[in-house]
Amino acid sequence: MAEHDEWKDDTVRRDPVRPIVVGLDFSAVSRLALAWALEYAARTPCEVHTVHVVDRRLHRGDLAADPTVLRNELAQIHAEAAAELKRQVDDDLRKQLLLHEHISIGSAADEILSVARDLNAGMIVVGSHGKGAVERLLVGSTAERVVRGSKCTVVVVRDR
Repeated sequence: MAEHDEWKDDTVRRDPVRPIVVGLDFSAVSRLALAWALEYAARTPCEVHTVHVVDRRLHRGDLAADPTVLRNELAQIHAEAAAELKRQVDDDLRKQLLLHEHISIGSAADEILSVARDLNAGMIVVGSHGKGAVERLLVGSTAERVVRGSKCTVVVVRDR
């Protein structure tokens, strides 16, 4: 009879679960995406990284603006986003989960994909507002761009 040490069970997952990246714009549907990711992380322990992207494009007038004013504006935007992220997840849950917050400036899809690549994420979770075909054609869909550009699994949470 074989010893237990000789048994090889290929059904048990031995590799660590890779991080989850969640796109968060503070809309109702992105809050649903965050709730989905946190529930998943509670069952499958892993790091959760939220990504909030400020779509602050520089304008011609910004070139003539005082750099200190621009820096202060961006610091204010960052502080407001960080405060809103803090309200989304209570301190007890933060302690239980490995939760990290990222705030960046740029294109939402590009920044979410960049953070996911940098972290070697196993999954990206984004919300979808369910825009119509014409609106998607004119402005695009962050969720669609993330799905097309991602190398890992993408979960798209729809509005109820």
